[in-house]
Amino acid sequence: MSTSFAPILNSKLRPEDELLLCCARANIDSDTAGRVRGLLRREVDWKFLIDAAGAHGVKPLLCHHLTNSCPESVPKTILAQLQRYLQAHSLNNLFLTRELIKLLGGLEKIGISAIPWKGPVLAAAAYGDLALRQFGDLDILVREQDAMRAKNLLLSTGYRLLYGGSAEDEAAFHNLRKVCELGREDDRVIVELHWAITSQTFYFPLDPASLWEQVETVPLEGAPVLNLGPEDLLLVLCVHGAKHHWGRLMWICDIAELLRTYYKEIDWIRLTQRASSLGSARMLSLGVLLAHDLLGAKVPEDVLQRMQAESKAPSLAAEVRSRLFAGGPLMAVERPTFYIQLRERAQDRMRCRLYLGYRMMAPRAQAWTLRLAHTGRSALDFLRRSQ
Repeated sequence: MSTSFAPILNSKLRPEDELLLCCARANIDSDTAGRVRGLLRREVDWKFLIDAAGAHGVKPLLCHHLTNSCPESVPKTILAQLQRYLQAHSLNNLFLTRELIKLLGGLEKIGISAIPWKGPVLAAAAYGDLALRQFGDLDILVREQDAMRAKNLLLSTGYRLLYGGSAEDEAAFHNLRKVCELGREDDRVIVELHWAITSQTFYFPLDPASLWEQVETVPLEGAPVLNLGPEDLLLVLCVHGAKHHWGRLMWICDIAELLRTYYKEIDWIRLTQRASSLGSARMLSLGVLLAHDLLGAKVPEDVLQRMQAESKAPSLAAEVRSRLFAGGPLMAVERPTFYIQLRERAQDRMRCRLYLGYRMMAPRAQAWTLRLAHTGRSALDFLRRSQ
């Protein structure tokens, strides 16, 4: 297996970006800690570093390692700022976690089985510490036949829909995105209630019902909650990252931490066969290669060699790496090419081309004209933000 930290990057990488890579992990070894101290001896643009960490979703990890591994190398004013952030972040994550447990309990009381994913449960299961992962909303997966009752439960307990419109518009919007977004009336919590892993805007032919076949129970603040099985979780996180063209280091870190925690439990034969049957083997390979190349994720050598031999995944990984710190997010005109290259099956590439052509030529769906409550943003803006 490969475990070394030897990121494949442009030699012109800024020291601040190297610091992010070194700190984007739940635990750092002595060699990486030494590298961090060496980088901190250079002139560090602290505002750039902290802003970049927030944008990449790894600010908790950066603050944790700088304040615990080498506080003597951080200016006192910056150290105090990082410590204040960590304290506030930890309290907020704990608050969101307890809200999630309460919601899951309420759903269970009315006979609805729900799987929380990403957010607190990923922080606890993969990172081993709620405070180490950055999240701002709660994602809950329910069966499609339970979605309306689940939504009504949230509405009855102080939540509201985050968009307005007629019942017809709402139905069209839900059918398109396979998610209902609700906010608590005090604006402290947003819940995304899913009944599929991806919307119709990003084709992934996974039957959501199959996810319940491999669930496991994990402790979350002392409460038992459902979690996706490690193979399913790894696959859907790779698909999620691909959908967002791997624009944030956080999503790569999720893969690396999942591989570290579940290394001995992942059935790679089952996983790769499942990914192939869904036309998502390339997306799986891309996510795993990024986690290995950038963060030294543990991958069995035979699996790694097969993924490196895949026709497109290594070049896509190189493209993502080159953009991650230097190139910025993909422009709208570049996304179609990226999305098509993600597909290893000809029929899926054709499906992607047809859909992208429809997006460019067809009138906007009625649901895309909905207005988001209290924000004034159109649902089209919301869809663009969510893709």
